[in-house]
Amino acid sequence: DKCNENNDTYQQFDDNSAQNTVQNDAENKHNNNSRDNRRMPHSVAYLAKLAILSAIAVVLLYIEFPLFPATPWLKLNVSDVPTLLASFMFGPLSGAIVNAVKLGVCLLLRNTSTGFVGELSNLVSGSLYALIAGGVYMVRKNKIGAILSLVVSSAVFCLSMWICNQFFLLPMYGITDSAAMMPLLWWTLLFNVVKTVLTSAITFFIYKGTHKLFMRF
Repeated sequence: DKCNENNDTYQQFDDNSAQNTVQNDAENKHNNNSRDNRRMPHSVAYLAKLAILSAIAVVLLYIEFPLFPATPWLKLNVSDVPTLLASFMFGPLSGAIVNAVKLGVCLLLRNTSTGFVGELSNLVSGSLYALIAGGVYMVRKNKIGAILSLVVSSAVFCLSMWICNQFFLLPMYGITDSAAMMPLLWWTLLFNVVKTVLTSAITFFIYKGTHKLFMRF
């Protein structure tokens, strides 16, 4: 009888263990499904936000005007604002994605007049603009960090455009003589300084409100 009692105890223990195992497996499956369900809306919302910012960037790209009579082909726009907003809100890579999408849509809508050299230089300089701004801001997420990120990224943007103009864009148009090239480079630098200052100022003043709006969905 005592042996039978022990066997019954062991059997009851095994049954309870099996029941607990099944219950734990069910709970783990439920938790995994819950995590997957939470991830999916976040991923969809993230992509939707990037799409909105990219669409705004494309629209802003078409709102442009010449700034200096000496360089009428240089037209001012603030299409980099959504790029910087994406970098600040979601990280540097997101800003680079918005910039690439903007330029890709632009190519589809109005093709290229520079044999893709201009678009490539804009892709490189715009991506550096976004990556550096977002990278610096990730280290220090406050007003000082935002100002520092905008200043550093603007300087890199202007420098990268100077290099692209000197070694690629201007030679492509047959301007290789230093006497003819230098005035154009300085005018272009002045243009890019004005552009980045305006873009940075707009980004700085609207970022907080835009961030609150985007975090609602």
